[in-house]
Amino acid sequence: MKPACGSQGSHVSTALTTLIAIFGAVSTAANIGKAVYGAVTEHVANWTFIVAAPTAVWFAAVIGALVAWGLVFSFWYDRCLSSPDALAGCSAGVVNATIASFASTSEKILAFTGQHARVDVVVKSGYWHLVETNSAWIFCAGDSDSSPILRGYYKSPDVCGAGLGATIGATAGVVGGILVGCIAGAAIGCATIILCLLAILVALIVAAAVVIAAAIIGGQIGRAAASGSTPTSSSGDAISLADYVTTKGSLVQLDDDNGARVYWFVSDTTLHGRSTSAPEFSFRDPDSNLNPDACPVIIE
Repeated sequence: MKPACGSQGSHVSTALTTLIAIFGAVSTAANIGKAVYGAVTEHVANWTFIVAAPTAVWFAAVIGALVAWGLVFSFWYDRCLSSPDALAGCSAGVVNATIASFASTSEKILAFTGQHARVDVVVKSGYWHLVETNSAWIFCAGDSDSSPILRGYYKSPDVCGAGLGATIGATAGVVGGILVGCIAGAAIGCATIILCLLAILVALIVAAAVVIAAAIIGGQIGRAAASGSTPTSSSGDAISLADYVTTKGSLVQLDDDNGARVYWFVSDTTLHGRSTSAPEFSFRDPDSNLNPDACPVIIE
């Protein structure tokens, strides 16, 4: 039976784990910062203006800088360093769409948020179980059959380069962000409760902005230094719309895709010619025209 498109039930994002880790790191850093603050106020009188800022303002700057750094690092970690639980898979079908890395304007500006290149394949009905198993979401083509799609991501060096560059830039910006945020908050002061709340908010935002600005610069440098990439077959040919393909790789449940089952990443792609039809494709096309494909035959 054809899987139903869209939501397959509730999905708890593993990104929550990342957030908990970030806030844990911030809490630890705040405790360290408290000790440093005490030492500085006791022994370094020349930093009067910065150190004399209200403690809440000083900590707001620390938290703003560290949360911004954690955000930048989490993108790089999730995109390039993490090893999610995966199942080796193989499927075949027709390419319904290709999406390059850094496809959106926001990804071009905030390079550390860039996503890897992707190929959307309308799979043969014999591989629907791969799309459906453990999926919180199922993508489908816009054809009259609402044919299931299995997304395949191809690891892009420019995405990882941007993530690394942004993390280095953010790391370099942390100290500057804390100092600038603290200065901005101290300039407002805590003469009244309202002014003190404003000073805390300004210190937090300014510190975070400095770190993000440094990450943007570092991300653009890292992206430029790394080579770009286009999804290709194992023979080196570019993968295009309407190609018949067999795809092999690691299947995971991806938070960025609403918990859908996807290839993260594709390790091998075989081309089998091209469809004479046009998107949106139906599963009936590869079912009829892609036989045999390159997946191993399972004898039960």
